[in-house]
Amino acid sequence: MNGDIKISVVGLSIKTAPIEDLEYFQIHRRDFNNFLKIFASQIGIEGVVFVSTCNRFEIYFTHSSTLKPFKIVEDFFKEVFQKDISKKKKIFYAYSDSKAVEHLFKVISGLDSLVLGEYQIQGQVKDAYSIACQVKTVDKILHRLFHAAFRCGKLVRNSTSIGKGRFSVSGMASEIVLNAINDHTTVAIIGVNENTKILADELAKVNFRNIIFVNRTLHKAQALAEQYFCSAKPLSELSNVLTQSEIVFTSTGSPVPIISSKDVNDSYKEYKKPRIILDLAIPRDVEVDGLIEDIEYYDIEKLKTHLDKQQQIKLEELPLCEKIIKNEVDSFLAWQESIEDEIFEPFAERFERVRKELLEEYISQINPSDLEKVDKITRQLIHRTKSIFVNILKERETQKHQSK
Repeated sequence: MNGDIKISVVGLSIKTAPIEDLEYFQIHRRDFNNFLKIFASQIGIEGVVFVSTCNRFEIYFTHSSTLKPFKIVEDFFKEVFQKDISKKKKIFYAYSDSKAVEHLFKVISGLDSLVLGEYQIQGQVKDAYSIACQVKTVDKILHRLFHAAFRCGKLVRNSTSIGKGRFSVSGMASEIVLNAINDHTTVAIIGVNENTKILADELAKVNFRNIIFVNRTLHKAQALAEQYFCSAKPLSELSNVLTQSEIVFTSTGSPVPIISSKDVNDSYKEYKKPRIILDLAIPRDVEVDGLIEDIEYYDIEKLKTHLDKQQQIKLEELPLCEKIIKNEVDSFLAWQESIEDEIFEPFAERFERVRKELLEEYISQINPSDLEKVDKITRQLIHRTKSIFVNILKERETQKHQSK
């Protein structure tokens, strides 16, 4: 691996942090452009990508090996947001080099999600990478890393059943809604984004049309209403919408709650509506303090408990997924080790893949206690072959020039 430049990730997720802390330290995608540039402008930083979803916030970056990853992020939050993450260090994770690569590959494969194998994360990471590309904060190493991650995620899903059923957090929330509706139910869907469209699609599959789309920008809600043959309201009429809706599904990018507990409670006391609220926003859209206990309320944290029960069968696929990810990590690291070798760099990944394939062919014939030795020997063989290979290419290039 290039000794001067390291790959690191510092982040937190619903698995490591309570939802209040996830809300507090989240940077929303609408603010990425400015803050990516600020982060990238720090001395010793080569490139950066922010990944922000409803249940995680992560910073992937390349930096000088003399810098400490957590300290970089700590200084960034302190200077830009006046937030001290050192007091909350235990809820953050920080990985470098192969651990950082492996973490990203697990994230995009759905192995680090609330719902094992969830598919939404692929699109979310691609969007995050695209934003960083647009503001030009992605260096050569991060470009290669994220493309390797996309390939790894596709390979895991095509080679295993880990992604079967296209489960996601919003997909599981949709299941709760589908189990609670009948012909007389009205569902309010607040916000226009991937989460709300997934629910609308699921309801459309069962020909459910009693939906009120609500959005701050009315024409966006109207566009969805036309698509699904439903109605639309502006956010300013939310209080009236609550009185009509048995179920409320909300997922907006608002930095503050848009639904007060008072409005919900007043509506429920008079109309017994809403009886179910699903809040997938970070920060949360609903003010939960004082909310009537009879109302069934789910946020990301509460959904986690519900989701854990749905995933046991997929755990059997984990060893195969992890094996695929390890192979992909090794291939990427082989490329990175040769990044400064202009001649060998284009071939490094292919050499590593051939080595892995050969080991796989003969693994049943190798004593498990000898596997580490065999792995080491084959790596050494690649390194020695590399020098011969490079010298031959150089000689041929020289001969070409001499013959001209």
